[in-house]
Parts: sequence; C-alpha cells; structure tokens
Amino acid sequence: MSENVPIVSASGTPLMPCKPSKARKLLAKNLAEKCWNRLGQFYLRLKFNPKSPNQGQHVCLAVDTGSRWDGIAVVTAKRVLTTAELVLPKGIAGKRKARIAGKLEMRRRMRRARRYRKTPRRAKRFNNRRRSEGWLAPSQKAKVEFRIKIVDELRRLYPVDRFAVEDVRFDHYRKRWGKHFSTVEIGKTRFYEHLRSIGHLSLYAGAETAEWRKKLGLPKNFRKSALKWDAHASDAIAIGCAETGCTDPSPPEFWVWKRFQYARRQLHRYKLSGGGVRRRYGGSRSVYPFKKADVVVWRGQLARVGGYMDGRISLHAFTLKNKRVTQNARRKDCTRLFNQRIFGKRILSPTTEAVSLRGI
Repeated sequence: MSENVPIVSASGTPLMPCKPSKARKLLAKNLAEKCWNRLGQFYLRLKFNPKSPNQGQHVCLAVDTGSRWDGIAVVTAKRVLTTAELVLPKGIAGKRKARIAGKLEMRRRMRRARRYRKTPRRAKRFNNRRRSEGWLAPSQKAKVEFRIKIVDELRRLYPVDRFAVEDVRFDHYRKRWGKHFSTVEIGKTRFYEHLRSIGHLSLYAGAETAEWRKKLGLPKNFRKSALKWDAHASDAIAIGCAETGCTDPSPPEFWVWKRFQYARRQLHRYKLSGGGVRRRYGGSRSVYPFKKADVVVWRGQLARVGGYMDGRISLHAFTLKNKRVTQNARRKDCTRLFNQRIFGKRILSPTTEAVSLRGI
C-alpha cells in the first residue's frame, strides 16, 4: 500500500493527506515547504489556504488504552493513514515502586531528613496536603496527560473529527485492591471528557473489538512488549474501521512513541559523595548551551544529550532505550540540531515480519 503525505494549510489547518507524487509536484512548484512535527512525522505546509478543504470527509483517531502500552490508529473511510504504539510513563511496576511513585517517595524522605538537621529550615505544614475534588494520582496523571499530548499532536496533522476508544472496564468493588476507590476511573473519565470536547466519541467493549478484528482478518500479538503493530495497534485499527466503515485495514507505517522523563531538579543528591559533598542533581540543563534531550551530531552520528557531568557532556544513543554512549563528550565536538521531548521510531513496512526492533 502506498504511503500518504500529511498536509496542513498556511494557517495550520490539517488537510487530507496526498500521494507522494503530488507532494513532489507541490515542492517543485514552490507551493509547499517541508516540516516535521514534535512526534518526528514528516508533513508539508502549503503556502496558501485552499478554498473548501475536507468536504464530506471524516477521519477517526482510534485508541486502544492499556496500563503500560497504548495502540493508536488514524483511519478514514478508505484507508489507514498511520498507526503507533505508546510506551506510557511508568508509575508502579509490580511490588517495587518505579519511576513516578519512587521519585515521590524519595522526595518525601529528603524533605523529612532536612527537618532533622541543625540548619535553618521552614516550619512543618500540614494544611497544604488536602486533595481537591477530581484529584488524580501522579502515576495516572502522567499517563493521561501523555495520551492527551499525542492526540493533540495528531490532530494538528490530520483532520480528525471523531474518536473511537476501547473502554476497558474493571469491577473495582469486587476486587480487594480497588474496593473503595480507584484513580484509574478518574483518569479515564478525564481523557474521555477531553475527547468529547474536541469531537465525537464512540466507546467499544473488548468483545466488540475482538469481533471486528476477526472480521477484518487482523493478527493479534499477545506479547505487547514486542512493540509491533499487531500487539496494540491492530485493535485500534479494528475499532477505527468499525467507526468509519473502512474495509482496507493495511497499515502503511508504524511508530513507537515514548516520553522523555526528566530527572527533576533537587538541591543535591540523596547520598553523599567523597568528602561528604552533596553534588547537584536533576534539572533540564546540561553544559551550556545544551539542554537535556537535545539531539546533536557527535563523531558523525546522532546522539541525545543527557545529564551534567562536571563540565563534560553525557551522551545517549538516539534510540528509544536511550542507552548511555559516553560521559566525556566535549562541547566543541557536538552540533545541536533540535530538542526532542518525545522519542519516536518509525518502522517501514510494518506488515513485513523481517522488521527488527533490536535498536530500540
């Protein structure tokens, strides 16, 4: 299936994608310019505004939500425009508190430890810890805000006017770990309210999704951590086709998106270093003029700027795993390109089984 090139007007209004041949003609006639959005997707921006865009055409953004991964599909009545899988921010993984919950607990320990030291400090306050109505746990809040961010970015690229979401239901009252209250439901409601405020929302049960997936002949990979289109994106394609009536579920491309998580600024590290010195930690700055998550060219290859290493630059691989490459990069050897807060990897021909994801 041939791929399509997203297009936006001069005023930023998303239009229906065009064929690559038409995109080349627009560029040759100097009627459009090349652009990339924050998700790393290529598109064209016209230098004029069409008179009557997107007449009688509907685009559906389908989301298959999960606890650790989400599936995304943008579907029209004729074809699938793009698919993706979101790697959600980690809240609590198993019995060990990871990422968000662990950072909050560490912050609480450091705050309590400061109060016992013989240093000037502020008094304890207990009246600023009340939870307002609609309070959402930080781990759930991070996931909901990441979903909303991806939806808003795709809406800037495609003329989406309706949404389809697989509504995952869970009886929290019958289960002992959610007998009285669950912030998952609050986060789900907040996500649904955002979608209803910008378009029409349709909810699908899990059984309906499975039925449509079998009807369209879509495969299902139950190993969701494989980061392949048939794990989560196939369900999103199924409900997207059900919403628009599309009969061609072949995905032209597949993306994997992951949010960059900053190490928040702290006054100092929790543990002492040599000589009883507490080094600085966290923040978004690296060696001037670089920031964390800046993409640079270092020794002829792309790399991503990491933390502060006492005047040196810590560089990480330009992949989803963000594995460290070196801690001794010099400022003059790095050429800054752009800042990337959402990691993205595009996989060509997602229907080909030979696609390898070893690099991410």
